[in-house]
Amino acid sequence: PVAVATPPEPAIAPTPEPEPEVPPPPAAPRKVLILGDSLAATGFGALLEKKLDAHPDIECSRKAKSATGLARPDFYDWEAEARKQVEARKPDLVVVILGGNDGQDLTPKSGKGKRVTWKSDAWNEAYKTRVADFLKEIGAAERKVLWLGLPKSELNGFEQKLNVIRQVQSEAVADLGATATYLETTPFLSDAKGELLATATVGKRKDQDLREDDGIHFTMAGSQFFADKVYPEVLRVLELGDLEPETTGRAKNAKK
Repeated sequence: PVAVATPPEPAIAPTPEPEPEVPPPPAAPRKVLILGDSLAATGFGALLEKKLDAHPDIECSRKAKSATGLARPDFYDWEAEARKQVEARKPDLVVVILGGNDGQDLTPKSGKGKRVTWKSDAWNEAYKTRVADFLKEIGAAERKVLWLGLPKSELNGFEQKLNVIRQVQSEAVADLGATATYLETTPFLSDAKGELLATATVGKRKDQDLREDDGIHFTMAGSQFFADKVYPEVLRVLELGDLEPETTGRAKNAKK
């Protein structure tokens, strides 16, 4: 019999190696603007700004002035200043801590008109209008607002004022809708029984005093403690994780 040659098997092309995935270009950093009174002007505000600005996906700026609020536009016009800052900074998120000085009569915005007396029946509604007008200057469909509730103090009389102010502020923020968040900060500064913390571990340092002698303002340790508590809440609102620069595809020093 004649041998029939077996045809060679067709060559099988090797499976090509998958192309390495090219990471998408990094998105523009989120811009955060901090606005407020002495709490924003001093340790807490500076430390929160520094902490946020160190995040690889955040650019943070701050405008603050001590001894100011919404009650005295004749002394400092926060509505006008907020409008100016938002137009200049174009933030994605505005963080506000304001109102500790507002437990007083409300002076008219225009310099004309009557004062609204503190503790009068009309005060709460008039102050809510002030807060709402301020929110209109900083709020927008494409911009979020995080309003920090005023930290609980050690002074009973002052705390009674703050309770009124917190309640009105929280109502005004709720009226702004889904783009605005009111953050109650009392749990950050209280123990499991609800008692105000006098000392805490800050970083690796134990038993650090959190308040100055006035029982209101934070020590530097207290400022750091409070900033460390607020920081993740800001990231949550921005829908960002607390990522190191090398995990994000963009080094911090690339930010402009």
